[in-house]
Amino acid sequence: MSIPGTMGKIAVVDLAGGTVEIETPSDDLYKTYLGGYGLGAYYLYTRQKPGVDPLGPDNHLGFFASPLTGTPAICGNRFQVVGKSPKTGGFGDANCGGNFGPFLKFSGFDGCLFAGVSEQPVYLVLKDGVAELKSAAELWGLDVVGTEAKLKALYGDAIAIASVGPVGEAARLLACIMNDRDRAAGRSGLGAVMGSKKIKAIVAVKSQEVPLADEAAMKEQRTAHIKAMRDGNPLYDLFHNFGTSGLTAGAVASGDCPVKNWTGTAADFPTAAKISDEAVQDIQYKPYGCWRCPIACGGFVKTQFAGETLDSGKPEYETLGVFGAMVLVDDLAAICKANDICNTQGMDTISVGSTVAFAFECYDKGILTKDDTGGLELTWGNAEAMVTLTEQIAKVEGFGAVLADGAKAAAERIGKGAIECAMQIGGTELPMHDPRLSPGIASNYKLDATPGRHTQFSAWAAEAGFPITGLEDRYGGWTPEKKYDYTGKAKAHRIQSALMHVINAEGCCMFGACCIPAQAQIDFLNGAMAAGYTVDDVLAIGDRIANLRVAFNLREGLKNADFKVPARVLGDPPLAAGETKGVTVDLATQQKEYFEEMGWSADGVPSRATLERLGLDFVAADLGR
Repeated sequence: MSIPGTMGKIAVVDLAGGTVEIETPSDDLYKTYLGGYGLGAYYLYTRQKPGVDPLGPDNHLGFFASPLTGTPAICGNRFQVVGKSPKTGGFGDANCGGNFGPFLKFSGFDGCLFAGVSEQPVYLVLKDGVAELKSAAELWGLDVVGTEAKLKALYGDAIAIASVGPVGEAARLLACIMNDRDRAAGRSGLGAVMGSKKIKAIVAVKSQEVPLADEAAMKEQRTAHIKAMRDGNPLYDLFHNFGTSGLTAGAVASGDCPVKNWTGTAADFPTAAKISDEAVQDIQYKPYGCWRCPIACGGFVKTQFAGETLDSGKPEYETLGVFGAMVLVDDLAAICKANDICNTQGMDTISVGSTVAFAFECYDKGILTKDDTGGLELTWGNAEAMVTLTEQIAKVEGFGAVLADGAKAAAERIGKGAIECAMQIGGTELPMHDPRLSPGIASNYKLDATPGRHTQFSAWAAEAGFPITGLEDRYGGWTPEKKYDYTGKAKAHRIQSALMHVINAEGCCMFGACCIPAQAQIDFLNGAMAAGYTVDDVLAIGDRIANLRVAFNLREGLKNADFKVPARVLGDPPLAAGETKGVTVDLATQQKEYFEEMGWSADGVPSRATLERLGLDFVAADLGR
């Protein structure tokens, strides 16, 4: 009998041999790493040699649910994909909601791990604790919508599907992994890894329930927290009423959303309201929530673009930012079209939109001309060119073929100083939150194992007004009002970051976590697993996961201290106008104090004492500790 909250099975797939073995992780492994990229990092670190080609047979690709996935926990619907990232060459992970995570559990598994490369396209069916590889010959070449439709025709509606589109099949680095039509495991280029292995899809068939230690207590806690959220929680109201699109105009005005590829201010994009909150709600015809989510921030929209009727997923804040403010496009229908291209073809909207903005700036500076772009006029605000370029990237044709692996790769192909226009760190295009407004996120962008990641918390969550509450007494006196005082923030960074690692590894959504106290996470975990966790236990799990993910990078020869943050992102030189006028972020001080707080060396290598304290003795020898 496996530990409550888990199904006790991992499907380990040898793609070259076409075989599947079922493994049962120990109870201690679940208690130590939970699931998601906690368990995923352990499997990846212990089973994969350093130096492998991310798109080669020796890279592993793992899909992992978590102890709270598919349970009464608030927003317990997430899964994570892990593998060596072809974008960064280091640890890669991608987090996603929808229905696939719960259905992965309901199929009798906590995860599946792929090694090797299949000779022919395949998909994996998971049902009642049994895993079976099947030919995907008739699926190969289909887009995400077509793939889901064909598989549902075969297996019925009581399934969930994670798949790649044609961009993933082509192993291009902007590819992501999709489920529920518009839910994306978007970051780290793991859609390219999935396609390189010739895996078209995973089908999870609902056939079991998740065993829980105290289901009644979990349901009681869920009811109480939902009532509290609905009784005037402003974050709940924002996300429930508008989804993340409700952030867009305010983020542009405040300086949180980058404008004009990080060079502009709200004055350059005065029409942000045309792609925000009420404007987006006006075209929404159906709300959408991930599995049993009380917030339900998603939706589906209908609009017209270039004579075409679009029926697509509602664009999220990040998508509105990259295809809107970053290129000065205020045509909501055009943004919906770009979003739909990305979803149906299987691409990360953040990376695609940021790469398009990179190209627009190169054109503006004369690095690119119409001869280079095949006649496209990449002028700021040109909605038609933005959509056309997105289509070309998806089809890997025309100038889009130059951009199809992201901004860094494109800059290297173009040359002529184009790298200065590429807003990326370590190969990852940056999301739509500006350190000049919330300086703590500069630490996230540089110091997490997956650079350029906004779904990791630190002091920035408090600076931006949505921390996970209940841990403030541990910050050592730091408060968000001191955000531009660069010393003294490290405890807040470590604690918020550690808890977010746990939330990711336990299978919950950051939006739900922001709407309930930190203690709720511990209560839900104990209700599911009967593990008897305390706050200190949970923070130690988060620290353990953080150290193991960074250790993976160090073993690959990558140090966070060496990641380069684009100067303009830090306000060097500072903006001459706008809400963050004159701000230059002191990332060096934040980095130094964070490394000290974590028990790492000055260049970001964990000490032997830190590793041993966290039960990571097996890592020490690899790092020369």
